[in-house]
Amino acid sequence: MAQQKELMNAIIQSQEIERKRIGQDLHDEVGGSLSNLRMLFNRLDNSSTDRAEIEKAVDSYKQLIDKIIQNVRNISHNLSPPALALFGFTAALEELSDSINNGNGSFLSIINHAETISEQLPYTASLSLIRILQELISNTLKHAEAKQIGISIFMDYGLLTIHYTDDGKGFDNDDNTLKKGMGMQNIESRISMINATYRIKTAPGQGFSMFILINPGA
Repeated sequence: MAQQKELMNAIIQSQEIERKRIGQDLHDEVGGSLSNLRMLFNRLDNSSTDRAEIEKAVDSYKQLIDKIIQNVRNISHNLSPPALALFGFTAALEELSDSINNGNGSFLSIINHAETISEQLPYTASLSLIRILQELISNTLKHAEAKQIGISIFMDYGLLTIHYTDDGKGFDNDDNTLKKGMGMQNIESRISMINATYRIKTAPGQGFSMFILINPGA
């Protein structure tokens, strides 16, 4: 009962953190772009009706609308990666890679040496792993100042192992306050929900490395 209560608390906490992040994304990305679009409309109302000015404004509107569409699509994909439900874990990894690299294929590299096993994971486990990787990538982009991210997946002593690395500035692994700010509680909750384990190796100036281990037969 104590374990079930602890797991339920972890699930609730993870959901609340996810809702908060979605709210921040909507406010910062979509809300900010819509506010800018409204300002452009107001500026046009108060300006001359010169055709060149109107054409310039319309181009700005189109760019902002395209940005809003892309932001909404990104948020939607983060909520429910379409490739995972349609084509499986490997396709979801490829979708994640495409969204992060955005033409720069050398920034995020993913190598899956256990494709057959990873494709057999339950959907909930696959989704949790994708969420964890999204969170780790987000941390790297926000805090690490890294030039490269690597994800490798392989079997080790009967456990499906996901190794995430970046070459960023790293941090003090004993600094719990810093880890909480980096969303580690959310990551730990998701790892707990799928009965996986993890270990971290990092230090200031030495990058970041995390191993996630899950029993595919459990």
